[in-house]
Amino acid sequence: MSQERDPSIDLLVVHGVVVTMDDQRRIFADGAVAIKESRIIEVGSTAEISKKYQSKRVLDAGGGVIQPGFVDAHVHLSQHLGRGTIPDSWPEEKEHDQWLPYWTTMNEEEGYCSAMLACLEMVRNGTTSFCDSGGRFAGELNAAVVEKVGLRGMVAEVCWDRPPHAEVSVGDTDACLQRLERLAKALPAGPEARVWAGVGMAGMGGCSDRLLVEGKKLADRLGLTMEMHQSFGASDVARYREYAGGKTAVEHLADLGILGPNLMLVHMIRTEPEEVELLARSGTHICHCPAASTRVAMGVSRRGHFPEMVNRGINVALGSDSGNYSDYFDVGRQAYLAATIHREFKGEMPTITAEQALEMATINGALALGQGERIGSLEAGKQADLVLHAYARPEWRPGLDVVNSLVYSAQSVAVDTVIVGGEIILENGRFKRVDEEAEYRRIDRAARELYRRMGWRDRARWPVL
Repeated sequence: MSQERDPSIDLLVVHGVVVTMDDQRRIFADGAVAIKESRIIEVGSTAEISKKYQSKRVLDAGGGVIQPGFVDAHVHLSQHLGRGTIPDSWPEEKEHDQWLPYWTTMNEEEGYCSAMLACLEMVRNGTTSFCDSGGRFAGELNAAVVEKVGLRGMVAEVCWDRPPHAEVSVGDTDACLQRLERLAKALPAGPEARVWAGVGMAGMGGCSDRLLVEGKKLADRLGLTMEMHQSFGASDVARYREYAGGKTAVEHLADLGILGPNLMLVHMIRTEPEEVELLARSGTHICHCPAASTRVAMGVSRRGHFPEMVNRGINVALGSDSGNYSDYFDVGRQAYLAATIHREFKGEMPTITAEQALEMATINGALALGQGERIGSLEAGKQADLVLHAYARPEWRPGLDVVNSLVYSAQSVAVDTVIVGGEIILENGRFKRVDEEAEYRRIDRAARELYRRMGWRDRARWPVL
């Protein structure tokens, strides 16, 4: 669009420290973002951009940071009502003692409330896009909540033909593939889509080889991203080696022919050096969920090869995982962990830098979701997904190095305004599309009723009077 022919725009955000995450990683100390409809028209200095455009509305960032919205590359919306209920004394393998009754008892109202709670938290913490690995109910339920809040997200169906429990079976291989194709038709991807379908696989031995191969063919045919859990703990890795005749998971996936640039493998805590090379050569994306490992002692800093993956050029994104693992949906905090836990174990400075962690939280996440041309950076032609931080917070001061301040001190504490596709969905800390207080009341009622039916009891170590 020629600026000379049409100087009018819909929204102009000025006087912010603009962290673009573009190819040059430019930062404008007094920057501005010009937005028309859903897209960014131009990014530059406030002085330059203000002269070029007349805007229907102007937002003054007041010296606060303006960044591309965080991309949370792995969440479970349906698990969020379950957070905070698993005692620290339980080993990770006992998680199903809570998960199974929670999953089988939940009704659609509670599924709605779990997704709503997750979406509210993501927006408040500066996330504008995410990937959900499949909900308790049909993907359309979660999609409706996402659209109500105004977020952008890729949603999937729970897909496994070798389920961990008979009670959570969703059918055989053909039934799983039909579910995936149905959702893809119901929620098509497109240049303006807020919510679209992905091809979600449970992974970690929960899917047959045929399901993985046919699922990848479906993703290839429809131009979608396929994502799956893999190599989380010692037990699933051992089972996979036995199943694959002694080969590692990545070696087996390579033999199946499903590695590639539209596949994202989630967790990958227990990787071997030879797997890193296979991942690099294939262009497969990785989603690192550091909090999900540290919360339950899975060994991500001891066993993971994430610094090596980054150095080898593998695209590594960040994920929050679920309410019964990390317990929070906050990509800023994930970035802090990604930048610090590996250097602590290795005794090296640095392993992953603040700049690399911020890339993982933004543009890398966009690439992993197959959305690198649409989101993940602030540049002309991309969707206007951006976050404004309030500068009037101690965590931002002195703020001499904006990237260090964002990753190590401020993170998401000062998120003030969130814009998705040019639409302000959170302004001055207030949601624009939903009544936050009313939703919390609905969430509280649903959680109490769900846990009453489950027969759950508080296992508090301290007396609750």
